[in-house]
Amino acid sequence: MADFRAQSARARRLLVRYRRILSAALAALAVLVVVETLAPAAPPRFAVVVATHDLLSGATLASEDVSVEQVPSAMVPQGAASSLDEVAGRVLSGPMRAGEPVTDQRLVGRSLLAGYPSGVVAAPVRIRDAAVVDLLQVGDRITVYAARGDTSYAELVVDRVAVITLPQVDDAQQGGLVVLAVTPAQAAALAQASATAPLSLTLLR
Repeated sequence: MADFRAQSARARRLLVRYRRILSAALAALAVLVVVETLAPAAPPRFAVVVATHDLLSGATLASEDVSVEQVPSAMVPQGAASSLDEVAGRVLSGPMRAGEPVTDQRLVGRSLLAGYPSGVVAAPVRIRDAAVVDLLQVGDRITVYAARGDTSYAELVVDRVAVITLPQVDDAQQGGLVVLAVTPAQAAALAQASATAPLSLTLLR
């Protein structure tokens, strides 16, 4: 009984001595519990294939061109690829910046005209100024003109047609190449105009 009383007294003395430390520790623990309870849950993350470096239009994707990153769901664009197998060997329909997600719209599909109305054809057109072509993106709408030498004005060839891909051209001195979604009649007009005059364009946003 005497031993029990001695131990109880010793415990009370220790409690009194360290009561401030214990109180501070309990208070800190309570704050931590409250913070963790009220803090919002981390948003879910998903695998997305992104470009590891700047890529040119028409590039065939290899393993060194892309990587898989985990990104918050709010930053995942529609049609984003989630595995390297989805994009290996695929061809880009337009240029990409490093870190940009690879989506279905950035890849050349089985048909360049997928999603366009029936009856539309793909018409490749060489534009005189390659620097102007560098300003274009897939999906842009453009108007094409023919600058004939025997007139003082440029003739409108086609108006408000969509750019469906921008193939890479080795010799920029020969101009830039643009593939357009047009009707057969517009394709004929473009072919006739390009055979007789240099072509230029204006970009519509």
